[in-house]
Amino acid sequence: MFYVMNEIKKAYILDSILNAKDDQNLAKIAVGNLISFSIEHGITGNLYKKYILYTLMYNENSYTRSIELNQKTEGQSNIILMDYQEYFELYNKEFEFLKETKYFTFKRGEDTYLATMLDDLYNKIEQLNNYLNFVHAIEGFYKEKGLSDMAIYKAFRVADGILKPIKNVLNITFKDLIGLEYQKKLLCENTENFILGKPYNNVLLYGDAGTGKSSSIKALINEYFDKGLRIIEVYKHQMAEISKIINKLKARPYHYIIYMDDLSFEENEIEYKYLKSIIEGGIEPKPENVVIYATSNRRHLIKETTEDNGTIFDDLHRNETQAEKLSLSYRFGLQIFYSSLTPLEFRSMVLKMAEDHNIQMDEDLLIKEANKFQMRNGTLSGRCAEQFIKYLSNKIEK
Repeated sequence: MFYVMNEIKKAYILDSILNAKDDQNLAKIAVGNLISFSIEHGITGNLYKKYILYTLMYNENSYTRSIELNQKTEGQSNIILMDYQEYFELYNKEFEFLKETKYFTFKRGEDTYLATMLDDLYNKIEQLNNYLNFVHAIEGFYKEKGLSDMAIYKAFRVADGILKPIKNVLNITFKDLIGLEYQKKLLCENTENFILGKPYNNVLLYGDAGTGKSSSIKALINEYFDKGLRIIEVYKHQMAEISKIINKLKARPYHYIIYMDDLSFEENEIEYKYLKSIIEGGIEPKPENVVIYATSNRRHLIKETTEDNGTIFDDLHRNETQAEKLSLSYRFGLQIFYSSLTPLEFRSMVLKMAEDHNIQMDEDLLIKEANKFQMRNGTLSGRCAEQFIKYLSNKIEK
């Protein structure tokens, strides 16, 4: 059953609006609550109607989840139709004390995902504001986008066992990554196979620092978000929680990358055993909508010492000890190497970044300064090029 109204009436903002009636003090509180909520989430325009749509986006129950999973049966019960009718009437209800919130505007912050989706849904409904179009638009949203935070945000991190949205993902694209054509091709092919339900591999991106490994992951989520890709960022100390996280994800209609950045383990750390079991080796198979992507400066992930080669000390089962340490990286079926840029690639990246930041400087002088900066501060890498452009921008401003 839908039981929409039972859910929406739990919302304190709507409660304050419905209870205000002719009470001026309650009306002021209601307006304040609505405006505060809208500013927090970057919502502009008709705040009341968009708040109603917000409650619909976050209305998780058996009926809405069935639409999200494309399992809705044909026909709708009278109770569900009545709920939709109440929602439609509530959406179009007029409140005199809310008239100042109909055309509310302010400068939005960096978190615009929710506000943008509300704008799109609101515009679809307002183009033909009748009951049938209202129902069609809401159910279309559930089917195309989904429910709650997963419908809105691209990436999440784990906090106290709960997935929290990352509300500001760097807007980097594969066009921004110069000189990585082979790496981008492998990564995109594997990710597209994963999304399409074709055979795919867990992926390890390894190589020198600052060469574009983490940026490639960020470009992935910006490229494939609209196709249902989401990223869950997990830190090394949270390895034991991965199984719980995956269990929450397997029933959702999205495709999830469990992402571990700068992954490596020291000799005495055993968290890698959790990861080995999850990737391959546990009794319960990993769901087909979950894949593991990791970045590391080390190909073999676990620190090796001279003892492993029998140089200083030896143990009776040295080969087994080495195999145990190498087995984690072997469970990543696709390993992509990222090397430092060539001088020509570094030059191209500096020129592109300078153009993107509208830096006006003689090209030869720009490259000369970039080379000097690179020699003082790091390797031939995208990170070094970015740091140089930031340094130069600050210098020009002063």
